[in-house]
Formats: sequence, C-alpha cells, structure tokens
Amino acid sequence: MLGVGVAVLILGLSAIAVAQANRRASHRTLLTGGSFAGRSKVFRGANAAGLPVAGVIGIQFALESGQGRTAVPVRSVLFGTALAVALVVTTLTFASGLSNLVSRPPLYGWNWDYLLLPNNNIPPKAVSLLNHDPKIMAWSGADSTDLEIDGQEVPILIENVRAKVAPPILSGHGLDNQHQIVLGAGTLAMLHKHVGETVVVSLGTKKNAPAFVKPTALLIVGTATLPAVGYSSYIAEHTSMGTGAILPFGVFPAGYVNNGADPNLHGPQLAFVRMRSDVSARAGRADLERIAKAANKIFAADKNTFGNSVSVLGVLQPVQIVNYRSVGSTPVILAVGLAVGAILALGLTLASSVRRRRRDLAMLKTLGFTRRQLAAVVAWQSTTTALVGVVVGIPLGIIIGRELWTLFAQSIYAVPDPTVPVLSVLIVGVGTLVFANLVAALPGRSAARTPAALVLRAE
Repeated sequence: MLGVGVAVLILGLSAIAVAQANRRASHRTLLTGGSFAGRSKVFRGANAAGLPVAGVIGIQFALESGQGRTAVPVRSVLFGTALAVALVVTTLTFASGLSNLVSRPPLYGWNWDYLLLPNNNIPPKAVSLLNHDPKIMAWSGADSTDLEIDGQEVPILIENVRAKVAPPILSGHGLDNQHQIVLGAGTLAMLHKHVGETVVVSLGTKKNAPAFVKPTALLIVGTATLPAVGYSSYIAEHTSMGTGAILPFGVFPAGYVNNGADPNLHGPQLAFVRMRSDVSARAGRADLERIAKAANKIFAADKNTFGNSVSVLGVLQPVQIVNYRSVGSTPVILAVGLAVGAILALGLTLASSVRRRRRDLAMLKTLGFTRRQLAAVVAWQSTTTALVGVVVGIPLGIIIGRELWTLFAQSIYAVPDPTVPVLSVLIVGVGTLVFANLVAALPGRSAARTPAALVLRAE
C-alpha cells in the first residue's frame, strides 16, 4: 500500500506538472517585453549585493514571473517548494515524536525501572530490603483492583499520598491528601467530569467487608498517564494509559490493605522501583531478583503462603505502544517519497521555465553570455527557489509536526513530548539545496544550447 501510494504521488505530480507545462506553453515563444528589461527591486538588490551577473539574472528568474506569454508562475513554484519541504519536515518531526514515545517508557505511564509483582502481596521483610538497598533511588508500594466511580467500574491503583514513585501527571497534580483522586484522561472524559469536580467511589457492600468502601466523594485533582499493570483476566480490567484512576490508601479500610491475618501478606501488591542512575540495567535487575528470591524463601517457609511468589518485571508496553512500534520506519519512507516527488516537480518546473524563457536566454547569449554562464543562471534560479523553500518550509514543518504530534499524543493519553530531529532537518535543508542544483543540470544544459539566432528570428 505504501509503495503504491508513493508511486501514485510521484506519477500524479509529474503528470500534473507536464500537463500544466504543455497547456501553458505556446508553440512559438512570444514576448511583449524582456523580463529583465526593467530594473526591478530584485534585480537592483541582487546587483547591489555584489553577485555575479549570472546570479543576479538567476535570482530574478526565480522570484519574478516575467512578462507576456513567457511569464512563469513563480509564486506557485515557490509555494510548492516550501510546501514540499514543510511536508517532509512535518513527517520527520512526527516520526521523531513516535520514536521518542516508544523508546521512553515514562511517556506511556511506566515511570520507573522495574516492577515487583507478587501473585498476592510482598512480605514486609522484602519491603525492608527495598528500604535499605543502596542501588535503589526510590520506590513506592501500590495495590490494584476495580471499584465503581460514579456507577462505572474502573480499574485503579492505590498509593500513598505524595508517593515517591507514581505515574506521570498530565494535568493538575498528584494526591496531596486522603480525599483526592487522579483519573486517567480517558476515564475523566467517560465520566464527563473535569479537574476540580468531585466523583463518588464505592466498592462492594457491607457483606464484602473488609473489601468494602462506602460511597465516598473525592475531589479530582489531576489526570495521569497510567501504566499497563495489574493481574490477569479474573480482574475485569487493568489500568492502561488513559484508563483507570489513582486513589489514596486512606479511602480503604485497614483490613482490606492488610489482606488477612498472616503477617507475611501485609505488604503491598505491587512495588514500583526506580534505580539509581549509575546502576546498569543488568545490575539493577540482578539486585531486584535477589530481593524477589528472598521473598520467595519467606513464602516457602510459611505454610499459609506456600506457593506464592514474587516476580521482577521490566517495561510492560500497553497495546497502543505495541501497535505503534510496528509502524517502524513507515513515516521515514513516506518522507523520502515526498522528497522524491518534490525533486521531480522542481526538475519539471525548471525545464518548463527554460523553455518559456528561451527569448530571454537568447538575448543573454547575444549579449555575450557563455554557455557556462547560461547554465549558471538556471543553477542560481534553482538554488534560490530551493532556499526560499528551506527558509519557509523548515520552520513551518517543525511547527506543524510538533502540533500534530501533541494532538496525537493527547488522543492516546500519552505524555505529549514533541521532539525535533535536528540532524534530519539539517539533512533536509542541505539536501534540498544540493538536489536543486543536481536537477538543474539538464535544464541548464538546455539553456546553454539555446540557438540564439533561430529564437530571435522566430520572434
């Protein structure tokens, strides 16, 4: 599909350019007056800058349409070039944002390095190991379940107020007290609420105690990008990017948090662990595997917890990230296709311009221009057109690309962090100028071979 689309783009643009050139070109080149007969502002400005004569004429050809039936649609050419550069830069900027999202887990809710995941609870002795581990910068315990928010069943994470490690906040702020709630942006929209309003949360009935939370009003203080964490299918849902909520432990009764009488089950259900920056990924995982092994020994020695275990998990990507990761280099291929189409269009435009300015070129040749100078006129014309496209198109493409990426990130409830691929943008700028001169080679040779006597006699 991508290949067919690029082919249609290139062939379609080329066909339109040829049709336009043939429709507007006359069988005889007529001119009511020389395009450089009068001293225009462009002519005077380029001449005052000390440019060579070929450069002055080439810049005038690029920026002024000329007169009569030999006039060239300069504005359309400049607009098309700037638009092509802007589209390429927009595509590359969007691709950079996509690559940045996939490669940075905090942008999709995984705001830590590892997750300790038991199939029940983490034993308090393992919690003590986490508290005194020099390789760990910070960690926070959490529980995971479902409850009703305004009558809708929603997956939630339960954390301490002002937790050291928590999902990234999109708007507002995190939990500051026991009467607040942070929602996923999608859940906020589903409930038709806004930050600053209240919701009512509840869990079960009195018969389900201690797994019971009476209807309680909580203030919505922010939105967050939530991680894809939770248990398997026996829980209806798990949190993921825009879905879910974060509640404080204070909303739940102590019996619910302690999870029974066995003291080895009085720890959190989840542990979000962030390692120190100088600890390698391999060393960090090995350190947490040591803690998990110690926890598993505790479970094995307790007949009431025998069969429980703790696992160490790395980054868990939500389904959206898995899907977008499969896109791979498609945006870059699209940018290359756009660039090829723009180069072909510029080459056809230059060829049409040379054909329609044959009289001007013949006059220059009569006035003493050499073949090299005539070719240089076309090169200067092409370079000027490309330069205008670069100066206008690159900033425009960056702005549009960043805005589009921000809108896209917000639509999937990721943290919007647009980036600019500086190296790629520089390559586009330099490449545009280089290829503009390359595609000017054939039209330049055609201009150098303009038969002055025949053209002027025909006029």
